[in-house]
Amino acid sequence: MNSNLTARGLERADNEQVTSALGETLRRLRQGRKLSLSDVAAGTGISPSFLSLVENGRSDITIGRLTRLVEFFEISITDILPNPQAAEPDVVRASERRLIHSPAEGIDVYMLGVDTHRSMMPMLLVFQPGARLAEYGRHPGEEFLHVIEGQLELTFMGSEPRVLEPGDSAYYPGDRMHLFANASHTSTLKLICVDSPPNL
Repeated sequence: MNSNLTARGLERADNEQVTSALGETLRRLRQGRKLSLSDVAAGTGISPSFLSLVENGRSDITIGRLTRLVEFFEISITDILPNPQAAEPDVVRASERRLIHSPAEGIDVYMLGVDTHRSMMPMLLVFQPGARLAEYGRHPGEEFLHVIEGQLELTFMGSEPRVLEPGDSAYYPGDRMHLFANASHTSTLKLICVDSPPNL
């Protein structure tokens, strides 16, 4: 059997498991607060039918929509992601990183801190070729990013996109509407992003 096909199959199974677990957690959270799908939809602008698909593990969710749900429930993203048992309280091993997986956008976000109850929220963002965030981001505080690999197309609303190469950084107010995209359709993009204070 082709080892690449095997690896892809295992990755797909892992991703489906993450999507299913996230949906179950969101459903328990909503029901625990005695909220209907319509209640959550009214507070987030996400349709009840789509929320139902996510809760039942039949659809993934974009990072922007997940952020809206986290804000609506007034929780931390680490409250709804699988929690590998950390061996050390201040160190996050590669195998212990929590993952926000968005197949629809082609983006994986790895949380690099133990939790988001700190003054900073460091993340590793991995964009597949041609991947982009589905919507502009905006949050309190400041944001710093540093490109490790590939080319980042950084767009601030109302201005021309800028392409950042490996080694390039950007530092700007978080409430400035911003959008990330992989400028390449053939190579992966990896960047470190740090938000202060945490917004997930």
